[in-house]
Amino acid sequence: MTTLSETMDDVTKPAMPEPERQAGVRLTAQQLRARRARSIAIALALGAFVVVIFLVTIVKLGSGVLTRPM
Repeated sequence: MTTLSETMDDVTKPAMPEPERQAGVRLTAQQLRARRARSIAIALALGAFVVVIFLVTIVKLGSGVLTRPM
């Protein structure tokens, strides 16, 4: 079977049988809000960490990094 025919077969198949769509964990609205809040907190902490590392690097390199000969 060629790649094209495999791709065409995938298009004609249903995404998931009905019983499989019902399986899984359903989160409540409160759990989804808590997850979003945690994700935002982690993103802010990661961003702050990157800024701190950048500033420490600039301080350690000093102002002479821009005036050095190429």
